[in-house]
Amino acid sequence: MDMLRGVRPSDDADGEGTPAAPWLPDPARDVLIGVVTGLLSLLVVLVPTALGWMLDPRPGASLSEPLGAAASLWLLVQGAHLGSGATVVAFVPLVLGALAVWGAARGALRALDTADVEGEFVADLVPRSVATVAGRWWLGYAVAIGLASALTLVGSLPLRWLSLVVPLVVVPVLALAIAGRRLAREADILGPRFDALVAPEAARRAWGPALRGLALLLGVALLTVLAAIVLSWGSVSSLQKEAGPGFLGGVLLSGAQFASLPNLALWVVSLLAGPGFSVVDGAHTSLTSSSSGLMPLVPVFGAVPEPGSYPWVVRLLVLVPVLIGGYIGRRSLVSVARLSSLRTKASVAVAACAMVALAVGVLDGLGGGSLGAYRLSDMGASALWMTLALGLELIVGALAVVAWDAWRLRR
Repeated sequence: MDMLRGVRPSDDADGEGTPAAPWLPDPARDVLIGVVTGLLSLLVVLVPTALGWMLDPRPGASLSEPLGAAASLWLLVQGAHLGSGATVVAFVPLVLGALAVWGAARGALRALDTADVEGEFVADLVPRSVATVAGRWWLGYAVAIGLASALTLVGSLPLRWLSLVVPLVVVPVLALAIAGRRLAREADILGPRFDALVAPEAARRAWGPALRGLALLLGVALLTVLAAIVLSWGSVSSLQKEAGPGFLGGVLLSGAQFASLPNLALWVVSLLAGPGFSVVDGAHTSLTSSSSGLMPLVPVFGAVPEPGSYPWVVRLLVLVPVLIGGYIGRRSLVSVARLSSLRTKASVAVAACAMVALAVGVLDGLGGGSLGAYRLSDMGASALWMTLALGLELIVGALAVVAWDAWRLRR
């Protein structure tokens, strides 16, 4: 990647440093960086998969099988769906998905290093050079996606081609947005047209409280998942042994489960909000009860509560989102002037709560919820119902704090 910078320092007759001629034309360099960005990310998945196959090969299988499977898993991590017929695999471990976007952003930033930020703007949006370099990098990344897609044809995990829109569009857009934001810290790359896109005052002030509230909510949910695993460690470890993955397979299985902890945390958020979650069809867990069902052989599912009805006191856990909403309301009051109107304070608090609920819903939607067909085709939480229930509870808690603050001011 360092060689792709395209320039190297050299000394002229006067001893002054001058840039050497690039070893690749700029257009080819930008496209090549995009290809390398994608292939390096693919290697992170391909190498462990190939090593696992070589240590425990299947009789009669060729090396093309793990290569195709690795390509399928790489595309799955970026949001593509696998399967054929009624079988759909659409579960994205959010940690791995975030790492894929982060790696793409690093490559995009490397490509944008040589962009001329002082040139003319395209439609008053961004400099022409920045847009051109970003487009060429995007093309290179699309080539890497195409190569991985072709590689899936030799594996046993077929790709659902229409779902390629996520790794082809969503991931590069997020990566370029992150890279552009970092580039904007050093140079003014946003054109005059962005000056008219000013967010409402309430939304701008709600951004900070929303981030704090989202971090607190996900932190509480993640701690709940870890506590459930520790308390059910006997069941989890026995399922790990029963799966019999071997040493390297066990490491990969444990890594995949670790990367899925944020997904499970979102299930806990849905549980606390009220809608609950389902591991498989017929095995629903809520604050009132938990029903049983034939679980897939995934060790972490050993931490799911035992079937049965729960005492009424468990239903009080629905107050956890309300209390977090109160925290968001408190932070919203800090973000505005003390003597601001009640309407302003309430608007900021409601906007912050809505941001948190929408962020949770989007994350759950990106994480997916299918590991197969029939009873495994719809697992996890319902993003829509979780968003609505969570948003309502957060707003109740936030408005209660805002109302209490207003009452104190009028005393």
